[in-house]
Amino acid sequence: MESPWYSLMTNVAVVAFFVSVWTQLRDIFEHFGPRAVQAAFGVLMGVGAIVNMLFPVHFAPGVFFDLRTCLLVLAAFFGGPIAALIAAGLAIAYRLWVGGAGAPSGVLAVVLVIIVGTLGHLWLRWRGQRTARWHSIALALATCAVGLLGAALINANVGYGSWTLLFFSVLLSGLALGHDEELRAARRENQIYREVLDTLPDSISVRDLGGRFLAANPATASLFGAPRPAAMIGRLPDAFRTATPPLTSDPDVAAPPPAGPNEFQQALRLPDGTTTWLQTLEVPLVDHQGRRIGVITHNRDITTQKRLEIELDERQRVLSFAMAQMSDGVAMYDHTGRLLFCNARYQQLFPLTSDVRVPGALFRDILATAVARHEQQVGVTPAETSAWIDRIAASLYRDTEEEIHLFNGTWLRVSTRPSPDGVSMAVVSDITSLKRTELELLSVAEQLRQEATTDALTGLVNRRALDQRIEIEIARSLRTGSALSVILLDIDHFKAYNDTYGHLAGDACLKAVSQGLGQVFRRPSDLVARFGGEEFLVMLPEVDAESAYHLANQYRGVLKDMALPHRASRIGHVTVSLGIASYAPGETERSAADLVGRADEALYAAKTAGRDRVSGWRRRLGVVSRRLRVV
Repeated sequence: MESPWYSLMTNVAVVAFFVSVWTQLRDIFEHFGPRAVQAAFGVLMGVGAIVNMLFPVHFAPGVFFDLRTCLLVLAAFFGGPIAALIAAGLAIAYRLWVGGAGAPSGVLAVVLVIIVGTLGHLWLRWRGQRTARWHSIALALATCAVGLLGAALINANVGYGSWTLLFFSVLLSGLALGHDEELRAARRENQIYREVLDTLPDSISVRDLGGRFLAANPATASLFGAPRPAAMIGRLPDAFRTATPPLTSDPDVAAPPPAGPNEFQQALRLPDGTTTWLQTLEVPLVDHQGRRIGVITHNRDITTQKRLEIELDERQRVLSFAMAQMSDGVAMYDHTGRLLFCNARYQQLFPLTSDVRVPGALFRDILATAVARHEQQVGVTPAETSAWIDRIAASLYRDTEEEIHLFNGTWLRVSTRPSPDGVSMAVVSDITSLKRTELELLSVAEQLRQEATTDALTGLVNRRALDQRIEIEIARSLRTGSALSVILLDIDHFKAYNDTYGHLAGDACLKAVSQGLGQVFRRPSDLVARFGGEEFLVMLPEVDAESAYHLANQYRGVLKDMALPHRASRIGHVTVSLGIASYAPGETERSAADLVGRADEALYAAKTAGRDRVSGWRRRLGVVSRRLRVV
C-alpha cells in the first residue's frame, strides 16, 4: 500500500506549484484589468483544487483527505468574491462529477472554506488594510477549524499530521501571496515615483559616498548636459560639465554627505554667459541600519525668483532711504490697531513715547502712554481719558486731519488715510513754524482789528465800531423787549481849552475824561465810545432813562472830583454837558439813528440851558437834531 505521506507531499507540491505559477502569470493578466486578474486567479486555484483531489490520501474506508481547501481559501481570501465563486464552482462541479458517498461532505467543506476566505477578504477591504503576516496565520487557523468541523460531522479520523500540514500549507502559501502583493504594490509605488520624478521640472538625483550618480531624472540630465539620465549612472558630475563652477558652491566636488538636511542657494554661469540660480536641498541617504550611503540632491531653478528678490531688495533699499530722509513721519496700522511699520522720523516726532511706537504696539496703548507721560496737551481730565482714547482710536479708520500740541510747544498735523484692506496710514508733519506764523498772523489781525475799532488817543471804541455795535444792540433789545439808553456828552468850551493850554493838553484832557467814564460805566455790556472830537457816547443795554440819568450825574461828580483846571470856563474846571435818550421796555419803534438823534437833541438842550448839566430827551416842536440837520 502506498504511504499516505507520499500523497500528502504530492498535495503540498501541487499547492506550491499553482501558487508559484500564479506569481509568474499574474503580470500577464494585470494588463486586462482587476476583474481579469480575479477571474484568472479563481480558475487557476480551482484547477489546482481539482488536481489536489486527484491525489487523495486514504485514511479509512470512505475517508479521503487532500489540500483542496488550501487553494480554495486562498482564492477567496486573496481574489475576492469573483475568484471564490469561480474556484468553488470548478471544485464543486468536479466533486459532484466524481460522485461517491463523500460528495455531500466534500461540497460542504468547499462551501465553508469559501465563506471563511470571502469573509476575511471583505473584512480587510472594509478596514482598508493590506494583508499582513498575522492575517495568514488567522486564515490557516480558520481553514483548519473548518476542516476539523467537517471531519467531526462525518466522524472521519484524518490525523493531526494532516491538519498540521494543511495549516502550514495555508500559512506558507498565504505568506507567499501576501509577499507577492507587497512586492507588486512596491513596484507600483516605485513606478509612480519614477513617473513623478521624470515629469518634475526640478532636478533630483542620488549619489553615493564617492559622488557618483546612483539615480537621476531627466531634469538632472538637462541641467548637467547629459544625453539621458541612464548615461549618468555610475559617473561623476564633472563628466557632464557644461557650466562653470557655481559662484557660491561647487556641487561637482564629491563632498561628504551632510549629517542632516542642508539647504542653500547657488549660482551657475552657463556657457552663453547667463547665470542660473538654484535652490539646493541635500538630504543624507541611509540604509536600513541608519548608515549614510549617499546623498539625495534636489535642485530647483529660482532664477526668476532671485531676480525678483534682487529687484525687491533694491526697491526696498530705495524706499528705506526715502523713508529715512523724509521730513514727515509715516506709520501704518492694521485693522486691529497694531503698528505694522513706522519710519525713524515718526518716532523722533514723539520724543516721550518713541520707545513704545514700535512695530507690534497697539495704538490704544500708545495713546495711553502719551497721556500718562503728558506728551501732548489733550485738554481732558483723568476721568475723561478713556473716552478721549476711544475717540482718537476710532478716528484711525477715517479720513481725518488733526493738529496736536506737544509738551515742548511743537505742533504736529496728523493726516490719517484708511485703505480698503483695513490698513490705515498716518502721516505726521511738523507744522510748528507754520503754526507760529499762523498765530502771529492772528495776533496781527487781532491787533489790526483792535486798531480799526479803537480810538488811538483814548483807547475807547471808535465811531466805526460804535455804529456796528449800536445796530446789534437795537436788534437785541427789540428781540428781548428790554430797555436801551444812550448818553451823549460833550466837553464844555473845549475849543477855548485848546486855545488856552494847547493841543497836547487838550489830548490829555480827552484821555482824563475817557478814564473817568471807565470808572462809572463798568458793566461788561456797557459801551463807551469816542463819538467824535470832544464828544463821547455811552450805550447802556437794559438801562431805563431814570437809571441813565443817575449814572450821568454820577459821572459829573467823578469829573468834578478830578478838578481838571479850565481857566477859559466860568466854572474854573473841566465840565461836560450830557444828553440822555432811552427806549422803554416794550417800545417797538426803534432805530439807531433815532436814538442817537434824540440824545443829540437832549445834549443840545443841556448846552442851551447853560452847560455842565444832564438833560433828558423830550419831544419838542421845532427842535431838529444836529445829526439830522441839512447843511
